[in-house]
Amino acid sequence: MTERGLKILCINQFFYPDSFGGVERVAYETMRRLAARGHEVHLVGQRMKPDTPDTEELFGLTVHRYGSPAGSRRFGGRTRSALLNSGPVMERLLGEHEFDVVMPHHFFPYYSYLKLAGASAPPAILTFHASFWQELKLEGAERSIGKPLERLLFGRLARRTEAACLRGADRVVVLSDFSKELLGSCYPFARSKVVRIPGGVDLERFHPAADRGAVRETLGLPADRPVIFTARRLVPRMGVENLLLAMAEVRAEFPDAFLVVAGRGRLDGELRELASSTGIADSVKFVGFVEDSDLVRYYQAADLFVLPSLAFEGFGMVTLEALACGTPALGTPIGATPEILERLAPQLLLAGPEPNAIKRGVGVMLKWLSDPSAARELRSLCRSYVENEYGWDRAVDSLEEQMRELLGGSGRR
Repeated sequence: MTERGLKILCINQFFYPDSFGGVERVAYETMRRLAARGHEVHLVGQRMKPDTPDTEELFGLTVHRYGSPAGSRRFGGRTRSALLNSGPVMERLLGEHEFDVVMPHHFFPYYSYLKLAGASAPPAILTFHASFWQELKLEGAERSIGKPLERLLFGRLARRTEAACLRGADRVVVLSDFSKELLGSCYPFARSKVVRIPGGVDLERFHPAADRGAVRETLGLPADRPVIFTARRLVPRMGVENLLLAMAEVRAEFPDAFLVVAGRGRLDGELRELASSTGIADSVKFVGFVEDSDLVRYYQAADLFVLPSLAFEGFGMVTLEALACGTPALGTPIGATPEILERLAPQLLLAGPEPNAIKRGVGVMLKWLSDPSAARELRSLCRSYVENEYGWDRAVDSLEEQMRELLGGSGRR
């Protein structure tokens, strides 16, 4: 991209491998690839685990941690830590390094950075994954903010913080057209800065299994039953309740259907009770939090993946991961999911998020997959689609192009 590698500061609140999630994975995949291309990458992020070093070399980049895991249990939790504890770490880094580009992935620590950066600050390429303010309005309790006054205070703080960060950024990357529209509706002034760069999937790590039966045996899953898999945080907007209600109806036509639910959250107990009350407890397995290494195997073992989201879904990383493993993915027409699935096969996009719509979609797919030849063809199509459309190198090429435009020929803004 340039005659020399650039020095990049990536600003996160959570990051892989200390934390798992879509935002964390996007930052990890892009930053490690930029480092592999010769750029010097420093990543700032919240300390999520005890006894982890302040500074550490990981995946070719340098990680700098702030705060403490205990801080997340205090009032304001991780938000407070991002605003207060990230500042000293970034102040030290700004004194030690002359960065060419700043790449934030979370609002609150970037807001702390903006208070430190002066007029000569390097250009910033902010990736807009979601609006914390909008999510807080929808499900404030899920973020352990139970009292109305606290929700009000954090809601105002979130909106003010997001606006300031978007004003401070030179470019705003979105992963989907849905996110572009959401950003424009919430913050119209930022529309002129938006660049769409779809995310990707690690094609080497997420791949079809050579022997799906052996993978099922390792995971303790039934060998002779159609297995449906979902990986979600167990909170209202993820729609797992509707998937369970749909499964109760699916069982009438496909009595052997078996559902695996990965994830944890405040609805865990309620969802288990729902499975029991609807009579499908013997056909549902809640596996809780799944380690990153096991997540690939669950995708590989499943006949079908279902994304039952009720709101947002700014990109859909889990959908791509399932497809990369050769597993057909059904999704509700929410957020960016239609952008991924409609071009692959319209039958994979559900008519709606309601239990009846999920039931009909699952039924169609299970019939399709009952034909071994058709199943092999569809699994191969899923893998090929992701290989052709969602490799990470394309996204990193686009990021380098944005850096080139911002830096011009001078090397700095």
